[in-house]
Amino acid sequence: MKDYPSLKQRAAIVALNFAIFYTAFHVATGYWLPTSGLESLWLISGITLWLFSLLSSPWFRPPRDTFANAVTALVLLITADLSVLTPMPPALTALRYAGIAWAGLVGFISFQAMIRTDSAPQDAWGSLLRRLCDTLGRGELVYTPPALIGILGAFAASPGSVAALLILWLVMILVRPVELAFSLARQFRVERTASARTPQVGTIDRIDHPNIIRVKLNRVGSWKPGRLHIAAMPDGDQKYLLALFTQVQGTEVVGTGICIAQVAEPIPSVAGCVHESHDRKKTEEFIATMSGMPGSEVAGFTVERSTIGSIYFEVSESLDLAEGEVVFTRLRGETIFYQIVEAQTAEETFDQNPRGTHIVRAVQLGGYSTEKGFIKFPWLPTMNMPVFRAPEMNFPATKLVDRQFIVGTVPSTDIGVAVNIDDLILYHAAILGITGTGKTELALTVIREAVARGSKVFCVDFTGEYRHRLADLNPIFPALDKKAVEEFDAKLFAVDTGAYGAGAEKKDLDKFLKTIRADVQAKVDAFLRSDQQQLAILELSELSSSRASVRVTELFLSTIMEWARANRRARQVLLVLEEAHTIIPETYGAGFDANTQYVVYRIGQIALQGRKYGVGLLVVSQRTALVSKTILSQCNTFFAYSLIDQTSLTFLESVFSHDHVKVIPNLRFLEFLAFGKAVQVERPILLRRKFDPDKKAASEALNRPLPAPADAVAEPGATAPQKAEGLKAEDPAKPTREELDQSEIGTTRSPEM
Repeated sequence: MKDYPSLKQRAAIVALNFAIFYTAFHVATGYWLPTSGLESLWLISGITLWLFSLLSSPWFRPPRDTFANAVTALVLLITADLSVLTPMPPALTALRYAGIAWAGLVGFISFQAMIRTDSAPQDAWGSLLRRLCDTLGRGELVYTPPALIGILGAFAASPGSVAALLILWLVMILVRPVELAFSLARQFRVERTASARTPQVGTIDRIDHPNIIRVKLNRVGSWKPGRLHIAAMPDGDQKYLLALFTQVQGTEVVGTGICIAQVAEPIPSVAGCVHESHDRKKTEEFIATMSGMPGSEVAGFTVERSTIGSIYFEVSESLDLAEGEVVFTRLRGETIFYQIVEAQTAEETFDQNPRGTHIVRAVQLGGYSTEKGFIKFPWLPTMNMPVFRAPEMNFPATKLVDRQFIVGTVPSTDIGVAVNIDDLILYHAAILGITGTGKTELALTVIREAVARGSKVFCVDFTGEYRHRLADLNPIFPALDKKAVEEFDAKLFAVDTGAYGAGAEKKDLDKFLKTIRADVQAKVDAFLRSDQQQLAILELSELSSSRASVRVTELFLSTIMEWARANRRARQVLLVLEEAHTIIPETYGAGFDANTQYVVYRIGQIALQGRKYGVGLLVVSQRTALVSKTILSQCNTFFAYSLIDQTSLTFLESVFSHDHVKVIPNLRFLEFLAFGKAVQVERPILLRRKFDPDKKAASEALNRPLPAPADAVAEPGATAPQKAEGLKAEDPAKPTREELDQSEIGTTRSPEM
């Protein structure tokens, strides 16, 4: 509501001013009616001033009114009879001519402005002349010279009357006491009405441009987070204010709120006042309009240090947020999503009495598209911009093409993130995480999706879980029979323990290799050519107990690669390496034997060259630090579950950002970071997979209790392991196979394959 008096009020002000001047005139002169002499000149000037300034042109003086003022002043000055003053004071004569010159100048400018306005309303010179009229034609400037001439000329013989009338004139035109009294009365009525309709809760203490307002509270109980108020701004506007939190400042309580809408129908109020105006439905409508999404709520507002890639925002104390949760802002008419990766406590000092708060860091995901997923946005929000969250928001489903599937959803939303199976296979991928985080479930999903889309999948499994969990896909098991593996292990053992050079043993091993290689080639060829068999699982024991297993693994993988070279892209093949740290360990500087180094080298060649021939790797490991970094560096897509060792986290900083890596140790069950060529995002993203009780039951069904120990009969003096297995003691001069396995670390033997 504008603080302007109505016409009725202005007429009353004119009447009161006239009454005051008339009373002063009667006291000073003794006359009841104005005369034609100098003693009435100041009274006539005052009456004319009030009529023009309050009734004719109260706020803006158009050229015609300014011209009328100037002509009236000229008439008063010219007709004033100074001849009665003997002798005539030179000062009054100078004042008279100065007033005539001023009134003449104002009249001339006003006349020119009227001509310009009629001929060229938008003319720049005309606009300048109108502004000069408004400034120079003020009644106080035009009518003061004749008023002074009347006071000084008519009452020169009475210094007391001159002083009193001069003071009265200056107070009436400068202070305007009658108008001030009316204004105070109006303000009192407005405040009383506003308090009755919308109780005042405080006054504006500070405005943090553009949206944050600090309010000194009179009624602390009403300032609850999420409640709506109306703030009368200093510029006359009124804005709806959403309460966020309070803080103590000395002996006062200051509330912080964020502007969320303009008041369409202003309430009676005075600039600087804040009134309670809570309406839950209206609040929800305002936030929905401001955020662009129904059901949203204000999570906080952006603060300093925000960048394009990540924002910092101060949290409203009424909300409970969580790591990985998604928030969003509105930028240039678009909804830009951010994912929380870090939060820290901070102090907001204001002026005194620091207040503890939470400052949250969220990294940009970008704008969301059902076809392209999350797309980077090239700018950042301004300071103090509201940040929203929508825990019950329903997003349109991601549109999948034939070669895509949903790998996980964004926490606190139903946004599914797609993965392209071709990019996942041909550009290699890694699933990393400690035991019990859900990485095997993701690996099984990838295998099923690959099989469903016609890809051949060859799994190297040391857990024995794949056989049961993928039984419905009718897998084949191409491993060598137990007798062949034991014979292979024995021949390797003979080479290691034979005479110097082990020439005969090596020839025997080469002959055996040719035999089993032919068998492996036949099995691989049959599997890759078959149109019915899509999944093969190579089951092997732990490498630490059988050196033959790692050599057999390498033999199968190399044979698959040779087949792919000979039949370029005839099949798309995914090689899944479960427990990859046992197959492709990090050999650099660790002293591993030449056989292990050779296996890693051959698999590394698959990683380097596989894409050309349609062969890809899926590396699954719980011990990232022990997996060959040469091979991991060739993976273009990563899924990282919870990891805690520093070596793994340091490596993953080259895949994700430093901020994202800080999240990894805190990831919960079935949560993981995803990023890379196959994932339909342009920045790393934290995802979650739904808990499936059937999968948990299927996994737990594989756990069997230990069998009861059988009584073993052995010769007296045999060692405990020999008693258990009923074995005879071996020659203590020769190392056992287990001892050789343990002593391989730090040795360098030449590969025999």
